[in-house]
Amino acid sequence: MVHPYVINTLNALVLLIAGTILYFSHPARPPMALLAPFLGILLLACTYHLRKHNRFVFNTVSALTLLAGLLMIWQIEPEGFGWSLQHVLLLLMGLSSFVAVAFYVGTFVQERRMRNKSIYKDDL
Repeated sequence: MVHPYVINTLNALVLLIAGTILYFSHPARPPMALLAPFLGILLLACTYHLRKHNRFVFNTVSALTLLAGLLMIWQIEPEGFGWSLQHVLLLLMGLSSFVAVAFYVGTFVQERRMRNKSIYKDDL
């Protein structure tokens, strides 16, 4: 299982890069398009504390990542969906966030099953 801070870093970079591309590719440059890069920066700021296995930060990052995925998917209009750059980037950011949440939950379940917390022994 991949460690949560690695998944968090990858997801944050996807949100940051794809969100920035989405913002600059839209001619009107709406402020709502800066939501994904902002969430990416917040998630990158939490990476250090995830590496130190802070449970509160882990739960907060899981909730924030799930919220980011829902926000990205809700911005896609189903009746006007086309494989344009905007829709593909929103879909990429949403799927990346959902996959990250799945890895977070998988790591949490695996750690609960191994009560001695040996899953993180190679990290410390």
